[in-house]
Amino acid sequence: MLVIPRNHYLGIALGLMLTLASLSSRSLAGVCPNGTTLPGVDVSVYQATIDWTEVAAAGETFAFARVSDGSFLDTEFDANWAGIKAAGMVRGAYQYFEPGEDPTSQANIVISATGILGPRDLPVVLDAEVTGGQSPATIASNMQAWINQIQAGTGRVPIIYTAPGFWDGSVDSTAFSANPLWAANWGVTCPTLADGWTNWAFWQYSDSGTVSGITGAVDLDEFNGSMSDLLALADAPNLNVTPQGSNGISVTWSTFATGFVLQQSFTLDSTNWTSVTNVPTIVSNQNQLILGTSNNHNFYRLSLP
Repeated sequence: MLVIPRNHYLGIALGLMLTLASLSSRSLAGVCPNGTTLPGVDVSVYQATIDWTEVAAAGETFAFARVSDGSFLDTEFDANWAGIKAAGMVRGAYQYFEPGEDPTSQANIVISATGILGPRDLPVVLDAEVTGGQSPATIASNMQAWINQIQAGTGRVPIIYTAPGFWDGSVDSTAFSANPLWAANWGVTCPTLADGWTNWAFWQYSDSGTVSGITGAVDLDEFNGSMSDLLALADAPNLNVTPQGSNGISVTWSTFATGFVLQQSFTLDSTNWTSVTNVPTIVSNQNQLILGTSNNHNFYRLSLP
């Protein structure tokens, strides 16, 4: 994504700045994947017409398509959004965020393009890589307004795409750690992360990849997890409730259920749901709570706050 802003030459310069700053100001030791990873791509109008069936056949499991650069619409988005789904891939949408433009108006462009996200739709991505002449405080404030609008309009907690060389100096905030990170870091074994994050969901590791079905260079990405993890991030996650001893239960759900809270109710109706405040532990890459009294044998759900 670093080579596709409205101003092409600014994008090239910024891409170099982000990469060099990332390498010079950070330790070269990055955060490596937890285990299994999955390949994917991200595209825009600059990739022109794409044969998504061929892309899927080449082994790519997911793709992100650009909706717009701020208020400047990407004319290939509709075709890409439909084509990714038709090819059986997990799909996502991203917006190149312009901090100098109204954040709510930008978010509404995305919501109009995607609507409420459905099965196999990844959370929308905020692509943060330019300042628009704004201060770090203004950028962070406008980003939060965009995130609030997107979450309400799509039903999912958005992802943030950025590079540490940009984020740490130009946004300078650790307030977005609840949003999954898409780390941009090329030419390294494992990515370094922007301030505020300790792990990454996606990693853009190249801007010059070659994939069958796409003409010319394309950004290459990895997802940090298995297919079940990717599908959990791309849909409301599964919740598993199993017996635990004689009077307890184990409640487990994917660690990629970002933004969801565990709630319980005694009556299984639309009211009387309360949050379970226990802090989950991580067991085999799953969030897990052990509830130890018969009073906890009621109904459970994962819900966005």
